[in-house]
Amino acid sequence: MTEGSRSSDSKVQGEGDYDAARRYRESVSEFVNKGEVEKLAQKAQPLSAKDAREMALAEDSARVRSKGDDPADVGIMYPHEKSSET
Repeated sequence: MTEGSRSSDSKVQGEGDYDAARRYRESVSEFVNKGEVEKLAQKAQPLSAKDAREMALAEDSARVRSKGDDPADVGIMYPHEKSSET
């Protein structure tokens, strides 16, 4: 299907599906308003020092390549290494 031949009943509008985005926002608001966030956060706490360390390592690993990092800028991801522009 080409760009010009899209049917008018398409759920995708421009850059995304606005109906899906609205449903998501409503679901998040409903979840937060239920007041169970704190209870679930406490339930997710690590049960041991080993669990805490594994969770911290997983978080660090995820942050290394977060969307905001520029792989070309070594200084952001690895502060102990010098950037190629110095």
